[in-house]
Amino acid sequence: MSVAAAQLTPEEIAKRSGSSFLVSFSALPPPRRRALTAIYAFCRVADDAADDAESVRDGQQRVAFWRDELARAEQGQPQTAVGEGLAAAIADYRVEPRHLRAVLDGVQMDLDGVPLSTHSQLLAYCDKVASSVGLACLPVFGAFGAHAERYAVALGRALQLTNIARDLQADAKAGRVYVPSDWLAADGVDAAMLAQPSRDGLKQIAALLDRLVAHARAFFVQARAEVRQVEDPRVLVAPETMAAVYECLLDRVAAHGAAAMRAGKRVRVPRWQKLWLAWRTRRRLR
Repeated sequence: MSVAAAQLTPEEIAKRSGSSFLVSFSALPPPRRRALTAIYAFCRVADDAADDAESVRDGQQRVAFWRDELARAEQGQPQTAVGEGLAAAIADYRVEPRHLRAVLDGVQMDLDGVPLSTHSQLLAYCDKVASSVGLACLPVFGAFGAHAERYAVALGRALQLTNIARDLQADAKAGRVYVPSDWLAADGVDAAMLAQPSRDGLKQIAALLDRLVAHARAFFVQARAEVRQVEDPRVLVAPETMAAVYECLLDRVAAHGAAAMRAGKRVRVPRWQKLWLAWRTRRRLR
């Protein structure tokens, strides 16, 4: 079996990723942290199945492998360390595999390369690759009910739109544009401009970024409204930490995004600031 990540543990996959999400896990008890790490690792290898594939066929085979492994984990018969972690999360916290299957459906959309035409199609994509992750994690956090579910959907959309705004140039260079074509047309932007921004095109790119930032901020606002209605918001310290880090990232994209693209730089949040935001979020929710 040629899927290299299948030989790694969830902890190894998480450590290699260096993701901002990992800062948020540190406040959780070890059993919940292990379950979340398994979910994160599964989503990471699913995403990498498209990003690291040598061809569309290779990517499809990798997605098929992880789809089969998810089914095996659901049946209590996993073949990989990631699958074992998922099987434990499903058994111990009743994580719903359907949400993780939705993540794979989103990865398949990446492989199919079908462009997004409208805002509603963009949100449907965000719901598959991001909001579904949050919905899968809710029982691990110990958050239940309609407000928690609406929180997961809104926050997932906010996080994914932030990622799209930050990665406009890198995605365009890889042949992927997640901005709906009607937005591109409205702002006079095309994929070539995003991949290699010129001085003359910065104004249009800045307008497109402003549009993305505004939509992401609206979903952060929705998420904050829902989290206040959750029975015990303290259980959501991990996703609230993610929200704090990503809102900071969104502010940086809003301030420097177009200029950073022109300079070929990726906007980031320094590690010290991530740790400070994590500390502040824990104090707020105590």
